[in-house]
Amino acid sequence: MLQGYKLFDADAHAMMSPRMWETMPKEYLDRRPRPTRVHDAADMGRWTNGWLVEGQIIPHSLGPGSQPGNEPARVLEEFGAKSNSEEFSLSSFDLSDPAARLRGMDYMGVDHQMLYPTTLYARMTDDPGFEAALMRSYNRYIGKQCQFSPKRLKWAGLLPLRNGRQGCEAVEEMKELGASAAVVYGTAGDRLLCDKSFAPVWDELHRSALPLCVHMGMSYPPFLEVCNGLLAAHGIGMSLPAMMAFVAIVGHGMLDRYPGLKVGFFEFGAEWILYMVSRLDHYLPIDRSQMPIKDELPQKNIEEYAKSGRIFIAGEADDKMLRQEIELLGEDQILYSSDLPHGEGRHNAAKTILARADITETQKRKILYDNAVKFFGEP
Repeated sequence: MLQGYKLFDADAHAMMSPRMWETMPKEYLDRRPRPTRVHDAADMGRWTNGWLVEGQIIPHSLGPGSQPGNEPARVLEEFGAKSNSEEFSLSSFDLSDPAARLRGMDYMGVDHQMLYPTTLYARMTDDPGFEAALMRSYNRYIGKQCQFSPKRLKWAGLLPLRNGRQGCEAVEEMKELGASAAVVYGTAGDRLLCDKSFAPVWDELHRSALPLCVHMGMSYPPFLEVCNGLLAAHGIGMSLPAMMAFVAIVGHGMLDRYPGLKVGFFEFGAEWILYMVSRLDHYLPIDRSQMPIKDELPQKNIEEYAKSGRIFIAGEADDKMLRQEIELLGEDQILYSSDLPHGEGRHNAAKTILARADITETQKRKILYDNAVKFFGEP
C-alpha cells in the first residue's frame, strides 16, 4: 500500500536466466540460450554480453536487429553483475529468490505484481518446436517460483502459437500451474495473431477464461532489418507490433468469435490506441462495401469494442493524453505498471499517478488497483 492506496502492478518482469530452461525436453536442451561475453568491447558501453541463441547474440546495440534487453550480466554474478539498487537484489531480478522480490515490492508499496518474461522471447527462434520448448519451460519455472507467495506474485504464461498442439497443451498446463493470464507479442513471427492456423490455440484459451496480454517485443522479423540502433528499436520494432495486434484482434473479428475474451496491451504506451480506433473506423465502412470476403470483418464499429470493457491499456504514468484515453476506453480499463526491474524510470509510476491533478481520486484508485482486479481476477 502506498499513501493509503492499494497497488496492483500490472506489468513487471522476471529477467531471463539459465534457470528458466532446466525443464526443456532433451532434444532441445543443447540449443538453449548461452551467456556470451564480447571481448573486443571497449567502445560498446554496457552491451558487452548477451545470449547466444540460434547463431545470434541478443540483445545487441549495433547493426540490424539492435534492441535493448536482459543481458546475462544482470543476473549472473560471474559476469560481474551488481544490483543498481539496495532494494532490488540480483536474485529478485530472475525470481530465483522470491522473498527478495517481495522485499522490493514492500519497499515500493506494491501489494500484488503481475510478472511477464523478457521481451527477448519475441524473437529467439523461428523453429516452432524450439520456441514452444523455451516458452513452456519458462512457464514451469515462473509458476513454481510464484508459489512462494501466490496471492502477491502473479504471472502470465507464454503461449506458443506457432505449434498448435504445444499451444493448446500450454494453456492447460499454465492453468494447472496457477497462471493469471496468457501472454503473446504483437505478432507470432511474420504472421498476425488472427492467422487461421492459430484458431485451435485461441479456442483453448477462450475455454480457459484466461485474459490475453499482448506485450511489447520485436516480434515481426522484417523490423529487424530497419532497426540499426536502440532508438529505432524502441520506436519501430518494439512499438509498432501493438498496432498489428490491435488490427488482428479487433479488426479481424476475434472479439466477436471469442465473446468472453479480455485483452490487455502492455508497455507500448497508450496514445496509439486513439489513432488506431479512429483510423480503423474511418476505413471499416469502405471495407464492408468493397471487400469480397466480409466474414472476418468486425460486426461492430471499432469504437464500440474500445468502449466494451474488454480492452485494457497500461500506459505511462505521465501520459499527457490520459484524459482522452479514459474518455475513449472508460476509467475502468487503464492499468498501472512499474516495469520492475527494467531501468526505464517507471519505479515511481504509482507516485506519479497519485500526484496528477487531472484525474479524480476514484480514477486513481481504479488505475492503481481496481482495474487490474477486473482484468486479472481477485488476487
